[in-house]
Amino acid sequence: MNKLKSINVIIIMAISLCFSINLGISNQIDKINLFHSNIDVRNFEIDTTTLTLAPWYNPILNGYYIVKQNNINFIVLKTSKTEFIAVKANDLILITLTSPRNLFIFFVIFLIGFVYLKKELKKHYYTKKIIQLNKQTDTLLKAFNLQTKSAANANSITTLSESISTLNSHVEHYVKQTQTSIYQDKLTLLIDRHAYIKHIDRQISQVNIENLKCALLFIDLDGFKKVNDSFGHSFGDEILVQVATRLANVIRHNKLNNINPANQLEQNLSRLGGDEFSIFIESVESEAQVLDIARNVLNELEKDFVLGNKIIKISASIGIAKYPESASTPQALLQLADVAMYRAKHDGKGIFKVYSPEMGNKMRRYHYLLEELRLAVARKDFYLNFQPIVHVEDCMIDYFEALTRWNHSIEGMISPVEFIPIAEESNLILELGDWIMLEACRQMAAWHNAGLRKVRISVNVSGVQLKHRSIYDWVMATLTKTGLSPNSLMLEVTESTLIKADSLIIKELEKLRKEGITIAIDDFGTGFSSLSTLADLPIDVIKIDRSFITQANKSKKYLDILKTICELGQKLGLKIVAEGVEEPAQFELVKRIGVSSVQGYLVSRPESSVNVGNKLLNKNVSNMSGSGTSAWEISN
Repeated sequence: MNKLKSINVIIIMAISLCFSINLGISNQIDKINLFHSNIDVRNFEIDTTTLTLAPWYNPILNGYYIVKQNNINFIVLKTSKTEFIAVKANDLILITLTSPRNLFIFFVIFLIGFVYLKKELKKHYYTKKIIQLNKQTDTLLKAFNLQTKSAANANSITTLSESISTLNSHVEHYVKQTQTSIYQDKLTLLIDRHAYIKHIDRQISQVNIENLKCALLFIDLDGFKKVNDSFGHSFGDEILVQVATRLANVIRHNKLNNINPANQLEQNLSRLGGDEFSIFIESVESEAQVLDIARNVLNELEKDFVLGNKIIKISASIGIAKYPESASTPQALLQLADVAMYRAKHDGKGIFKVYSPEMGNKMRRYHYLLEELRLAVARKDFYLNFQPIVHVEDCMIDYFEALTRWNHSIEGMISPVEFIPIAEESNLILELGDWIMLEACRQMAAWHNAGLRKVRISVNVSGVQLKHRSIYDWVMATLTKTGLSPNSLMLEVTESTLIKADSLIIKELEKLRKEGITIAIDDFGTGFSSLSTLADLPIDVIKIDRSFITQANKSKKYLDILKTICELGQKLGLKIVAEGVEEPAQFELVKRIGVSSVQGYLVSRPESSVNVGNKLLNKNVSNMSGSGTSAWEISN
């Protein structure tokens, strides 16, 4: 249709041009001077000349009489009685075409035609492109299973507009869904850690301009692992969903909302992972406001969680870090709030703590020692000291306790009180404990062969080792490797660890007892174990915590508790060992109330294996060969 229209326009323009020339010829005929003309004028006899009218299909010469001679057309200018006056048609047309007026007219007509044709070509080009775009959009619409609202008889531009509008709506919806999917925690539907940090970063940039203060709450559930272990992960997931709902209520109640316009997610509340959540307070008016929000969170999470017919109680520990006092970046804020949260857990759980530099110093010390401890464990950069435990009656050696020592190349001696908890938290105690057990048994095997056949070696075993090791297989394999008799080994387990031990661990300890290994309960009196629990535990020795020994001569209550423990142990057939005996008066006291053995600086500080050898093996060989033990000289 468009092509036909263009052809029609060209034909009309051509006809118009021809008629314009026709009129121009008429004008030129009027201007020709028959006597002084620069054009060849011919005269034809009327009697011998045939005169014809130009054919209708020749628009240029239409209306003029033509004389044809030798195939040349002559246009009749004038007629007399005897002749026709005519000029060559081609010459007249040429003169007409080359006249300034006609040249201008022809130029205008050509320009108009050119502009029109260019416009038509451009229109044709865009029409073709629109058709192609419509095909492409149709393909996309079919791929996404979308339909437009345009009518069936709508033109291509309307159809394309509707298609693009439909695709645009779909893309916006898809982008929103994608953003939500990328940045949303799938379980709780809160934003995840990555989106949360980006949001805090944007807010902090604003704060720098507005000079406001912010705060961040790091929330960690207390006892959530027990919920998972007791009821299963699906049960725990439901708890996390309810926690998210309660925290969202706290956000709304305290007007802390900040909804992302793109994905409609709350940006000031996040599930960081596991049972960790965080709330960001964009504008802090006072410290009391932050503390009130923290209390609100604790109160919400302390309420009962109801799942089916079960009622669960949990709590939370909260760490608080403030901007810019605590840190200046989102990652640092989270890290320091995490440090404060761990302090809250350490100080009793179910509370909140605000970060202080002192906490940071402890955390930096912790991480420094953790890294150094990894290297030291890999290099076996430790040694053992041995502290003798002696009978109160004759000071004969009952057993040696193997104590780990770490002489750091820069720090010097680092106390076990500092590095053993780090080893337990990081599970490095597993590798370190393997080395301790092996070295202690190896040393005792050497002393056993030297004559100390009735002396045992005592090794401390942590709760982490009991959980991750088959204690029976581990200990028996070490004894086999070192050649030490089971009767020469004692294992010390703290009271708090034994109270929490499951039935499988208790059975493993009982198997070790049957092999001849002695089991001691360490730090007795600090774990609040019930009498029924004590009766069921597979133990042979009770080691009374040093706090009772220290206070017994000063406090009648402590003395009464100490006497009761001794009486209880004797009735249960257990050996009683007093730890931390440092003064002669303490020694006399524990001897008087029935303690069988003592350990402490009064008897001896922990000694190296070389010093033990020098004290015993080089002086009392004959005595050891007869008794299987030796007296330890106590120096007051």
